[in-house]
Amino acid sequence: MDALRIVARVLFAYVVLLILVRVSGKHLVKHASPFDFTLSLILGDMVDDVLWADVNASVFVVGAGVLMFMHTALDLLRFRAASWR
Repeated sequence: MDALRIVARVLFAYVVLLILVRVSGKHLVKHASPFDFTLSLILGDMVDDVLWADVNASVFVVGAGVLMFMHTALDLLRFRAASWR
């Protein structure tokens, strides 16, 4: 794979992840939970796959989007459960 393709894939993955992180509302590491750390590891592995063309960019976007959606839904459930106590 040539350097230009790698640069394009890096920029694409960065923009997608930046958008997903901003939408999730987690802006600082100090707000991170063990769930956030686990999500970071999984997303890091997914970025590796898209950078080296192991998966298509569309598969990466769908996978990362589903993970962030599920993560945000779990955060909302945890917040609601804490307020019910």
